[in-house]
Amino acid sequence: MLSSLIEKQLEHIQDIGEIHRVKNGAEALKCFKTNYIDFVLLDLLLPDMEGIHLIPKFKEINSNVKIIIISAESDIAKIKNVAKLGIDAYVSKMNNDQQILKAIQSVKNNKRFISDDILELLFNYDSLEVTPQKSLQKFLTKREVEILHYIAEEMTSKQIADLLLISRHTVETHKRRMMQKLKVTNTAGLIKVAYDKQLLK
Repeated sequence: MLSSLIEKQLEHIQDIGEIHRVKNGAEALKCFKTNYIDFVLLDLLLPDMEGIHLIPKFKEINSNVKIIIISAESDIAKIKNVAKLGIDAYVSKMNNDQQILKAIQSVKNNKRFISDDILELLFNYDSLEVTPQKSLQKFLTKREVEILHYIAEEMTSKQIADLLLISRHTVETHKRRMMQKLKVTNTAGLIKVAYDKQLLK
């Protein structure tokens, strides 16, 4: 479980202090009210609510709290809305724990951090429409291109996940991101655009 892995890594960070791990938004808010919390790792998709609703509540209790978002969210509008709330870092769940630790260290040193794949989404989202003749390779990550080829070979998400030793959820998230980048609504559209732009041969 990602939270367990992160917690183990946090134990090796100097002056990290007491660590509280909660299961949902209600528990998080209760913990925040009964303890002095100055550092939060927050998922946007919680079992009982959207994590974005907790950010202003946390800041109301402690205006100096540092907030790191760890999420699989790929919707550009939602990412931008979260950023406007004054978070300190945004890391994709598809990054490894070392990337997450890098974000934590940066925030501890009063520096903001955003993972490379999220930066790519933000910078390239509008560029595809402006420069349609450019290779799609510039808009897709190596992993996305790899998965796209397997999709074109009619492999299922589970088959791709087993082959790449990743979760089915991660494969589906990559597919959603590609569809968002290429502005299509389904897998058929994704493959069509990839062939039209000569990304697939």
